[in-house]
Amino acid sequence: MKFNLLFFVRLLLRHIGLLIAVPILLASMVFYLTRDEPKVYNSKARIYTGIATGSNIELENTKIDFRATNTAYDNLLNLIKARTTIEIVGLKLFTQHMTLDSADVKIISRKKYQDLMSIVPDEVKELVVKGDAAKTYENFLELKESDHTNFIYKLINLDHPDYSIEKILGRIGLRRISNSDFVDIDFESEDPAICQNTLLILCETFVKLNADIKANQSDAVVRYFEGQLNNSTSSLRGAEDELLDFNRTHNIINYYEQTKHIAAEKEEFEIKYFEVLRKYHASKAVLETLESKLETHELRRLSSQSIMKLRKELSNLNFEVSMKTLGLEKDSVQMEKDAKEVSQKMLRIKELERKLASNIDTLYKTDYDTKSIATTSILSDWLQNTIDYEGYDAQLKVMEQKREEFVKLYQKFSPLGATMKRLERKIDIAEREYLSLLHSLGLAKLRQQNVELKSNIKLTEVPFYPISPKPSKRMLLVIVAGLAGFILVAATILVLELLDGNINTARRAEDKIGLKVSSIFPVIGKSSSKINYGYLKNKAVNAISRNIILNRFKKDKESEPVVNMLFSTQETEGKTFICKHLLDKLCELDYKILHITYDSEDLELKSENYQKLVYPISDKLYKISMVQEFDESGSIQDFGVFDFILLEIPGIIKNPFPVKLASTMDYTFLVTRANRAWSEADINALDLFNEATTGPEPTIILNGVKVLEMETVVGDLPKKRTLVRRWVKKAVQFRFFTKTSVA
Repeated sequence: MKFNLLFFVRLLLRHIGLLIAVPILLASMVFYLTRDEPKVYNSKARIYTGIATGSNIELENTKIDFRATNTAYDNLLNLIKARTTIEIVGLKLFTQHMTLDSADVKIISRKKYQDLMSIVPDEVKELVVKGDAAKTYENFLELKESDHTNFIYKLINLDHPDYSIEKILGRIGLRRISNSDFVDIDFESEDPAICQNTLLILCETFVKLNADIKANQSDAVVRYFEGQLNNSTSSLRGAEDELLDFNRTHNIINYYEQTKHIAAEKEEFEIKYFEVLRKYHASKAVLETLESKLETHELRRLSSQSIMKLRKELSNLNFEVSMKTLGLEKDSVQMEKDAKEVSQKMLRIKELERKLASNIDTLYKTDYDTKSIATTSILSDWLQNTIDYEGYDAQLKVMEQKREEFVKLYQKFSPLGATMKRLERKIDIAEREYLSLLHSLGLAKLRQQNVELKSNIKLTEVPFYPISPKPSKRMLLVIVAGLAGFILVAATILVLELLDGNINTARRAEDKIGLKVSSIFPVIGKSSSKINYGYLKNKAVNAISRNIILNRFKKDKESEPVVNMLFSTQETEGKTFICKHLLDKLCELDYKILHITYDSEDLELKSENYQKLVYPISDKLYKISMVQEFDESGSIQDFGVFDFILLEIPGIIKNPFPVKLASTMDYTFLVTRANRAWSEADINALDLFNEATTGPEPTIILNGVKVLEMETVVGDLPKKRTLVRRWVKKAVQFRFFTKTSVA
């Protein structure tokens, strides 16, 4: 039998009673158990989240991050169904009901209120503050958190239909509307007022929790950056104050400009210094030359006390003038004051120069000689060079002092530069840190405002008061129960059939036993009047007898009878039954038959062509090597008169069998029932039989196959079918265009 659709249909039809009874039973049970099913009311709220397309302060970031958006929606939906949220909802709903003086149909039905009051203990009722729901809620919350055995804790955490976390969670439905910013929240309850109010409290609770979470996250970031910015500001101000104190300590206004100015003055000063030094040495050399040309007495006169006094005063005045004119660090007031003093001193210098010149003229007029003209010229030159010399000498002394001042100034400003650099670098680092934190703080505040905008969830559809219950699912449950019963039974039947270890079919017989099947014989019954069992029996007998008759023509010696052995591994396999029908058919065809069997049962065959020999079962069977040995009384004179000899031996597992005779058999047939498993004992017995005999390999006669298996032999079973059944059969076999004739 092939495992096709027709096979499964027929398999289910064989158990049609069970397939009908079990679904009806389950459907009836569900129908009975749901007779008092309460009505369920449903309400819905719609909220606008603004997560995907809401307001956004971050103008530069206008792209939509779908992954972030989906994550935000997941966070929101998880927050709605979070245990903390539902616990608050359940406790607030309980508080709302407990603060009522009597049942209010807009808040709770009369029956629900009475049931609630009957289970609430007095110590809980004493915590109710009439007219103050907030204070009552705080009292209930304190009681709940006090321990794990109080009434409110059990009410919230066990299985109360209206206040427990598990029940509320089971009745909440969440759904995002396509890819929009809207989310629908559904809730179901047996009380329409509780349905509406639970949904209102839920929306209020999770909106507040969401805003708190968002605000806390952004506020924490802003507070962090504000604290860091304050620290950075203090560090920056400290570094700037340190630089300010440093400048004050060292009188620095602008270090770089000051050092640049000092360097420029130093360069200019050096040029002047070398120019004055050159002129000083030049005037000194000229003066020495002029003095070498004067006489000794003239030199003595020039070295007189009055002249030296004038020269010393002139030198001092030139030094002072040089000191005033070559000062480096002067302000405008000091410069103006020095200019007045220099002007007065210059007048005094001019006056001294005139006096010195007058003294010299007087001196040489007194000592006039023939060389007066030449001497007067030398004295004039001497006087002029002396004045220049004294001036350059004074300037050179001043410049030497100023040069030392420049050295000290360089020694002062050189280390100040490194310290200035270090302080400026410290300020620069603090300033950059300050600016970075200031920028981060600005971004954090911007994100804070953005979060506040996005966390501002709006309730666009307020939960409504349901006035009609949802359609009952009772009939649907009944139908589902019936279908489940049918599917369960059908699946069980199919599984048992597929796991069935019996032989059942010819194909499985060949696979399990390892021999070819020569014939099959059906179970003959009278359970159905639509099947012609006589026809099936006749066809099965004809198939077996045909194989035996054809084997006769294959025999070399046609004058000798064809000896066929029928054996089985176990008892009650139906050998005698098969032999009876086979003998009847062969006698009907006028063949002379000898039936050798151990069974003394009368087969009621009255034909003259039939003869029977009965032998006892004993160990002598091992020694029998010819069929003639079964005739111990010698009643048969000539075995050659028979066309066929059918030898029936008992089950070989528990009984002996003629080993020598089996090797001389023309054909051997293994008779086995289809409604049993082929066991390990059967396999061992058959292997022993094949090893002990050298005759032809046995073939199988499968007895007791199901009627449907006969279609492999006779085609469609001979039974009465309606037109509908014929069409159904063609449909399940996919034979829509099959004809019964050529036309």
